Formats: sequence, C-alpha cells, structure tokens
Amino acid sequence: MANEFVFIYPKRRLDPARARRAFFVERGRTPTPTEARVEPATETANALRFFVPSIASGVFYVPCLSRREGLIFASTGTLAPSSVPRSLFLELARGQLARLLRKRFEWGTLGLDISRALRATIRRETRRFAALATADRSASEFEEECFAAFESLRATCSRLNDVFLEQASEARRDGAFERSTAFGFAAGASAFRGGKNPFVDPTRSGARRRFRAAFDVFNPTISWADVERRSGAFDWTAFDRALAFAEKRGLRTTFGPLTRWNLETTPRRLVGRSDSEIAEAFLRFVEAAVERAAGRVRRWVVSTNVERSDFAPSSETRFATVEEAARRIRRIDSNAEAFLGFESPFGDAGLFDRSAAGAPWDVAYRFALRRAFDGFYLETNFGLSRLATAPRDPFELHRFFDRWAALGVPLSVAASFPSANPKGPVPTLFSTTAEAGWGRWFGRERRDGERGVDYWLTAPPELEIDESFWSEKTQQENARRFFLTAMARRSVDEAIWSRWDDVGSARDGDFSETASCEATRNKKKGSVSSTRAEAPTSGLFDVDGRPKPALCKLAALKRAYHDRRLDGETGENNENKKKTTTNDDRAERNER
Repeated sequence: MANEFVFIYPKRRLDPARARRAFFVERGRTPTPTEARVEPATETANALRFFVPSIASGVFYVPCLSRREGLIFASTGTLAPSSVPRSLFLELARGQLARLLRKRFEWGTLGLDISRALRATIRRETRRFAALATADRSASEFEEECFAAFESLRATCSRLNDVFLEQASEARRDGAFERSTAFGFAAGASAFRGGKNPFVDPTRSGARRRFRAAFDVFNPTISWADVERRSGAFDWTAFDRALAFAEKRGLRTTFGPLTRWNLETTPRRLVGRSDSEIAEAFLRFVEAAVERAAGRVRRWVVSTNVERSDFAPSSETRFATVEEAARRIRRIDSNAEAFLGFESPFGDAGLFDRSAAGAPWDVAYRFALRRAFDGFYLETNFGLSRLATAPRDPFELHRFFDRWAALGVPLSVAASFPSANPKGPVPTLFSTTAEAGWGRWFGRERRDGERGVDYWLTAPPELEIDESFWSEKTQQENARRFFLTAMARRSVDEAIWSRWDDVGSARDGDFSETASCEATRNKKKGSVSSTRAEAPTSGLFDVDGRPKPALCKLAALKRAYHDRRLDGETGENNENKKKTTTNDDRAERNER
C-alpha cells in the first residue's frame, strides 16, 4: 500500500506544474515512482499530497527556480510517512541547513578558510531557522517566512560552495594533487561518416582555437552496432577515423561505451537470439576492436545500462559478459584500462521503472570488490526529460562525487546541461498536455483502478514541454559548477561533455547517439527516441554551428586550473604559457 505525505506551501511560490515534478528517494536508495497531487488548502496556500509505493522513510526533491542555474531540485531532510500536513518550505530549509552545517564542518577539517562574515551569516541562518521551527504555524505569514528563510539559506549555501570550489581549484592549480582532471568531449559514429571535419566550423572566427583550448580527451561513443553491420563483417571506417582524429590533435582516447544493451547499440540481427549467442558475438567484437586499436586507446568503456536494460540478454548474462570483456581487453593490451559505465548514476531511472537488477552504486560496489574493472564511467545528462537526471543543488553534487569516490577507483564522468527549451516533442513526464490522459497521477480520478503507480510511470508518450528557464547562461553556470566540483576529487581523472552538438542540426556532423538511419527506423517503428534525442539543446554548438558560452567556459577552466603534468609538462612551462597569452585569448575573456 502506498504511503502518504502532505505538504502546505504558498500558492504564488510554487506553481502546480512544478510542484508535481517533486519525487521521493528512499533513504539510502534510488528515486522511486512518486504520485503527486495538488489540492487547494486555503485562499493563499495549496496542499501537495504524495503517494509513494514504500513503507520506508525518505527524502523529497522539489524543483526550485534559480537565476544562476535555471532550475535546481532542493531536498528535504529524512521524513517518515504522515498524513499530517507539513510546511514544505520549512522542511526544505531544514534539509538545506543540515547540509550546510555538515559541509561546513567537513570542509573545515580539510582546511577550508571561511571568512568571518560568512561564519556570522551561517550562525544567523541557524538562529532564524530555530525560531521558525518553534513558531506558531497557524500565523498568517508563517509560510511566507519559511519561504524567505529557505531562499536565504540557498544563497548562503551557494556562497559556501563557491568558496570551496575557489580554494579547491587553487589547490588543483598549484599541484596539491598527484594527478589532474582532464577535460574531454564525446561524439558518435555519425560524426566520422562524412568527409568534412564536423567538430569546428572554419568559417567561425575563433572556433578552432576554442576547441583546442578546451579539451585533452576525446570520447568516441562508437558502438557495436555502428561497426558490425553484418555477422562477422566489421566496418571500421568511423572507428579508424575517430582514432586518427584524436591522434592528429594529441588527444587521449577513452573509447565507448561499446554497447548500451539496446536496439540502437546492439546489432539487430541478434534480436531473438539466445543469451549465449549474444554474449559470444559481443566478446568477438570487443577482441576485434582492441586488436585493431593496437595500443592507441588508453581506456575502454565496455558497456553501460548493464544493470537495467530490458533488452536481451538477461541481467545475469550481461554482468558475466562485461566482466569477461574487461579481462580480454587487459589480456590483449596490458596498458589499456577497462571501465564499466552507468547512464543514470544518480539512479533517477528508478522514477520510471523498478526492473533494475540493482541501484547503480550498489552494482558498482559489487564489481569493485571483485576488482573486475579499473574504474567507472558515469554519464549524467541533466534535464527534465524521461531519461535525464534531475538537476541537483551544489551540495547534492558533492555528496554524489564523495559516494562514488569511496569506491577507491578512478572515475570518468560525462555530463551535459540544456541551453534552451526544446523546439519539438520530447519524451517526458512533465507536461501540461499529459494531465488530461494520465488521470490520478495529476490529481484526477484514474480510470483503471487495477493499474498501479508503476504503470503510469512507464513509457510516457512524446509530449511538448515548456522549460523556458534554461538558457545559454544557465548552461554555462551549470558547466562551471559541475566541472569544478569534479576537479575537486582526486578520483575523477576525466570530465567529459557528452553532447557535442545540438540534436537536429542541419549541418554535417549530427552527434546524436545513433546514425540517421537508426533514427529513421526507430521513428517508423514508433519506438522511444535515443537518450541523446531527449537532450536536444545540450550541445556545446547550436544548430547553426555557433559555439555556446559553455565551450568558452570549459576552455577558461582548463587554462586557469588544469594541471598540465598529465601531459608531461612542468609548472614552469605552464607559467611560460600564461605569459604568452594571445590577444585572441584576451578578447575571449572580455567577451565572457
């Protein structure tokens, strides 16, 4: 039986469409399907009622607009189910304050220097919350005061986070860590099927220079299906061009994921075959790819989606197959590393299905104990579409990196953020259009009483969404925050932008996850679009080939903080490079 939570909030502080996007996370586990309903409570307040298929306590994540990041999901503290109404913004403030105090103590023990003014602000925020927590909740202005306290706490948390990122970045720049975080970008097979260079438009002034200034690593996401089009017949054209592209520009190569265990990345001829046939065919492909690369690839991402794919083979066979693939990679090339990938490492895929063989971190932990892989590849594409990850607040990002760093192995993280509202239908749960057809999920009577929450969350249709809070400026800020947070961890040695170009580009080099023929075939069959089609505005170049501010920001971060010792350069060489900064670089800084 579903458990009930009820929150009260001021109507004008959170519109119903955003309120229904909140979701529940079981304590210590991943997000779970959450049924939300908005009801009028008083003339000035609404009641937000949740039903969750769990008997455990947990945390709610609620979307809140931010001028800097566009939209951030703030979270409450741990709550037990109760039909007694709680103040939504008081609980959000409680969660925000708990994270603020915890991080202040944690970072203080690491040597973080917090100014006297910021320490006084934190004390003032603590006293303000204590007064609200013990105040008369029936007072007319109570909910508004809770909202004001929450907003003030968010600003204070942002200040503390900026102080930490600044000081951690200075430590990184000064060589306090053994190794640095390399910046990279990803592109699929379709980028290498044409004759032109798809990554820079030579007619765009400064585009080529910005490209070279921003990246150390190239991540070709060329999959099994891109190479093996017929049984045993490999087409290495895109594969070879991708390797040549990286070598010509002096980029380190992280190759893969080789499959995502879906129809787009697995040869369709294997549909309906037995688990053993699929596993043997994949291992043959892996061996052929590693032998052909002949030491030119430093890191192989064997697979993603191994824990939650609904495509054959079974989860047990997938686990055994990718582990065997890692062993064969290291046997063929002793200098290569084998990584296992996760497409939704925050676990947000649990909002839409409960069929996963385990939460991402739990699966990674089991593999880490077996030392099956050299590290993990974490692909996190933020947004509000069905397969995206809900944007987290700064302290949630730190918690995410800290937890994965606890595995004690290198991490390669890939991420992207939207820069505008999509101009076409995107598979998503969050749409006003969906309300008419989805019944009780949106607070109306459900027609089929026998179908549970899981049914209403599975495979939502393609719908128009209105997310006008995204912009190129918010994309730039999110990129800065995410990449700097990643750089603060020694375990993160690669930070990759996973969406090079906006989906739907009319120019050469459509970097969608699959080739155009695959997209056409899926459209005809009415299947759900690829994950990259769900992030149509998350590229570093827009549909006209214009570089977005986020690309300039990544280049600036690399120049300012990236320790070039990874490439064998000394600090003295870095200083010389700083002294020889070109006029174009100065113009680029002025533009930013």
